[in-house]
Amino acid sequence: MDKWATGKRQIIAHKGNSSAFPENTRASVISAIEVGCDVVEVDVSTTKDGYSVALHGPTLGEMTSGAGKISETNWEDIKPLKVKSPDKNFSTESVPLVEELLKEFSSSTKWNLDLKSGLPNDRLVSSINELNIQGKVIFSGLMIKDVKKFVKEFPELNVLVNLSRVDRFLLGLRFFDKIYLQSRFGSVLSLPNVIGINTNYRFLTARIIRVIHGFDLEVWVFTVDEGSVMNSLLAAKVNSITTNRPLELIRTFETE
Repeated sequence: MDKWATGKRQIIAHKGNSSAFPENTRASVISAIEVGCDVVEVDVSTTKDGYSVALHGPTLGEMTSGAGKISETNWEDIKPLKVKSPDKNFSTESVPLVEELLKEFSSSTKWNLDLKSGLPNDRLVSSINELNIQGKVIFSGLMIKDVKKFVKEFPELNVLVNLSRVDRFLLGLRFFDKIYLQSRFGSVLSLPNVIGINTNYRFLTARIIRVIHGFDLEVWVFTVDEGSVMNSLLAAKVNSITTNRPLELIRTFETE
């Protein structure tokens, strides 16, 4: 166990410190590092011309001053856009390239790169390899079908398995959970770069956590913003918790 998670508590800043700064921006990443998060999660979308941008998407209008689909827009047209603040007003922050964030901040943090448009592209993978930060990056956002493709194409990179609604339902069936996990994910469970299961915390029970741990996999959950819920999950041996409010959750440790 704990092949990737740091110590008994791993706190991940969802889109950076997104409760206080514009999500997926340089400012939110800096704040997440400053408040003491173990990992920074950023969304990864791909532009029309093959650049990896830190945006949730699929449209620009969701979080920026632009319009249209990210996948149909070139990077040069995204560069001048401004990102919305938590209050939904436009900030002075621009959309960063994921590669730029990795280059600037990988000496200070680890990364959870949440893929929004399939497997990572060659430009992003090349950047990770050139920076020699394979051990500081983990990919998420992929269901089992794409995880199988990922591990064949990128055996040097770490990945989590996200659960579908069907997966969550069937794993929730008592006495069927272990059989289902083995049959559904068996071909990748023993691979060293498949680190764990990534899922909504509301689905988990103590039994399901034990079953997942029984396959030597970590349990990662999203998105937890209440200290009482976080403490319950940690007591149940969840390995990693993603939150929009990292400072508030970290402060709960100090009052234990």
